[in-house]
Amino acid sequence: MPQYPLNLPVGANLGASITTNATTAISIGSATVLAGYSCTNAGSAWTITFYNGNPGSGGVAISPALTVATGLVELLQLRCPNGLYAVTAGTTAGALQVAYYG
Repeated sequence: MPQYPLNLPVGANLGASITTNATTAISIGSATVLAGYSCTNAGSAWTITFYNGNPGSGGVAISPALTVATGLVELLQLRCPNGLYAVTAGTTAGALQVAYYG
């Protein structure tokens, strides 16, 4: 499969960069597939958990809390028919980019 320079799949949408400890709506209320993510700054003890649907309204975690590492590219290919959300937490936030289809 062809790849972007960040090694994320060609044709995937790139969501906004995540640079805070917060809940981030990546794709709201649509059939979405999480393609993966790439990190440019790991922060300190920073983790990310992906959700199918808004975690504040009953969304279901579709990944464990993943420890973020600089340069890491995870190609997850997880379905999110209720929208894709990410929750980041840790001592110091880093910076990462999420790719998705949908």
